[in-house]
Amino acid sequence: MRLAVNLTLLIMVTAVNGQTQTGTISGQIINDNTHQALPYVNISIKSKLIGTTSNAAGYFNLGPVNRGKYTLSLSYIGFEDQAVEVIVPQTQPITLVLKPELIEMSTLVVTGTRTERLLKDVPVTTQVIKGKTLSETGGADVSQALGYVTGVAVVENQFGTGVELSGFDANHVLVMVDGLKMIGRTNGQLDISQIPIEQIKRIEIVKGAASALYGSEAMGGVINIITTEADNNFGVKLGSVIGSYGRLNSTLTLSGGVRGFRSKLNVNSRFYGGNTLNTGSLWENGSQYEKLNLGFQTTGELTSTLKLNLHLNRFQEIQTTDLQVFNDVTRNQRNAGRLELTEMGQLGTWILGLDYSGYDHLYQRLVSSSAYVKTADNTVQQLLRSELRGIVEHRQQTLMMGIGHEQEMIASDRITGRRQQSALTDLFLQDEFSATQRFSGILGLRWDYHTIYGNYLSPKISLMLKPELISRIRLSFGQGFRAPTFKELFLDYTVESIGYRIIGNPALMPERSNNLNLDIERWHTQQYHGRINLFYNRISNLIDYTFQGVEQNLQLWQTANINRAITSGVEIDLNYYCNKQMEWTIGYAYLNTWDVDNQSPINLKAKHKANTSLRINLGPNTNLNLGGQCIGDRFFGEAGLAGDVESTQWIASYTLWNINFQQRFKVGFDLNGGLKNITDVFDPVWGPMPGREWYLGLNYNYIKNER
Repeated sequence: MRLAVNLTLLIMVTAVNGQTQTGTISGQIINDNTHQALPYVNISIKSKLIGTTSNAAGYFNLGPVNRGKYTLSLSYIGFEDQAVEVIVPQTQPITLVLKPELIEMSTLVVTGTRTERLLKDVPVTTQVIKGKTLSETGGADVSQALGYVTGVAVVENQFGTGVELSGFDANHVLVMVDGLKMIGRTNGQLDISQIPIEQIKRIEIVKGAASALYGSEAMGGVINIITTEADNNFGVKLGSVIGSYGRLNSTLTLSGGVRGFRSKLNVNSRFYGGNTLNTGSLWENGSQYEKLNLGFQTTGELTSTLKLNLHLNRFQEIQTTDLQVFNDVTRNQRNAGRLELTEMGQLGTWILGLDYSGYDHLYQRLVSSSAYVKTADNTVQQLLRSELRGIVEHRQQTLMMGIGHEQEMIASDRITGRRQQSALTDLFLQDEFSATQRFSGILGLRWDYHTIYGNYLSPKISLMLKPELISRIRLSFGQGFRAPTFKELFLDYTVESIGYRIIGNPALMPERSNNLNLDIERWHTQQYHGRINLFYNRISNLIDYTFQGVEQNLQLWQTANINRAITSGVEIDLNYYCNKQMEWTIGYAYLNTWDVDNQSPINLKAKHKANTSLRINLGPNTNLNLGGQCIGDRFFGEAGLAGDVESTQWIASYTLWNINFQQRFKVGFDLNGGLKNITDVFDPVWGPMPGREWYLGLNYNYIKNER
């Protein structure tokens, strides 16, 4: 009897062991286009909460797991996510194929949340322009490429080239390079044309109030320019472009790894001979210039958990405008640096950042015949900022908290006392959460204390719904602010030749806005991406100049918080791949602006803007790009002494067309060239545009392959 029982138990145990027999899942992952192995692909079985990555040759081994049927999830940046069913035990290793995304929704972005997130999964509406797209536009700098982005307006004048978002002026848009705030605004405008396209990896654009994360100037949005990273292998990149009006651009980049640190050094110079097509322009944009940009960055691990990142940059330019009797000469110099230490520990990730920015602006009006300095003024600005951020992730929640402090100083011939300084302390808190697989969001709050204008709170909430894997609905509300600048607070400037004096107002309060944004997008990574974005902004305390009367035969004007405004509109984008060789994009933006106080549209804001481009792959190494943009009618109202609008006019619309080609060679060279403004459109008064331009460039790229 006992023997029978033992035999029965033995049979049952054997059966159970047979049913729970374990095995592994192994195979190789390759690129569907090139048929080459894909290294470091993420492979996981979500039901088992286990995963691995493919090795340098694309091979992987996952397990052990019990026999049965499983669903493998594969993800790799720049490629379509894929789910594959497998059966254990395997009869042989499997080969898995991933398709590159034509529409790149798995790009990592950082600006919207200050944490790395896939573009498709970030709750804050974010647009990305890739470096490849930038180079295909044929632009020499960032400003020329941004003109093709729906909802973005590029404005040029004698103070530089600025960017407007959703009806907000350039001084309401925060511009950063690798997360470092750019300073040095002239007349409220920051010249972004100083950044060469050759050094850009991508541009991230966040529209709407972002003050909860970034404070002042992010009232209308953020533009973060991410530069290319250094490679471990030694590399050299050379490039040169010649073009109309004496244009000559040259660039040199050296990169490589030394003792665990990846470093990059870049030098870029640009020359432009100027043009006289817009001599009657209000904006005098035909200036000749010489610009030099120097950059250095290095990153590496000090310990297994501590990472160092250092960025240094120097920019200088000389800009000359020929006014026949006079020559206006502007000299600008900017120095910037960022030291960042990242500690990745068990309690979370901690980031310590130290930023420095310095700006030196010298303006001189010279008598052409004698070079006598008729007028001159100098502005020196410095910003020193420190910040400590902590990021803690737990299951479906990411908590970020931070504290920052900055000291800002300005010395100028045009401000009271010639020198002013201020201090700012800020605290911010952000909670990223995923309530379900379909619903996630962000709650954020920032407190700023400024030694001049006092306290300010900036809240924000962003919610995202995933109706399906390939669509997103985002809804956000945020409050933004822009602190008054030193010149708006302390300006004291007299122009006796035309009889006026402008003074600042130390009692100014920050400009404020309430922003509501609804964004709906849907895509197919091998065919199309569509987006519709609706926005509404109510703005108060806008700073403007008010007439105070006549004093010593001079009209006296003073800054004040007097204006209220509303901007609203809709932006529509469509990106469509007819096939792998042809991509078509089209965008349209409708912008409605209203100056509540003057009961009129806001000056120089185009109600309609459209853009389109067609990229054609003519062969494995040949591309052709045709692009156009149409800027609609713009309103201009001229205010009288009482502050109300006395005269109005509408500036006619115009359309620009550009064409660009690229030819890559196997030996590391590539040739590019094209025509801008093919139809030779220009307006001598309202410009700015120099008419038709041609350009031709040659680049060489060498990277040493380590065996």
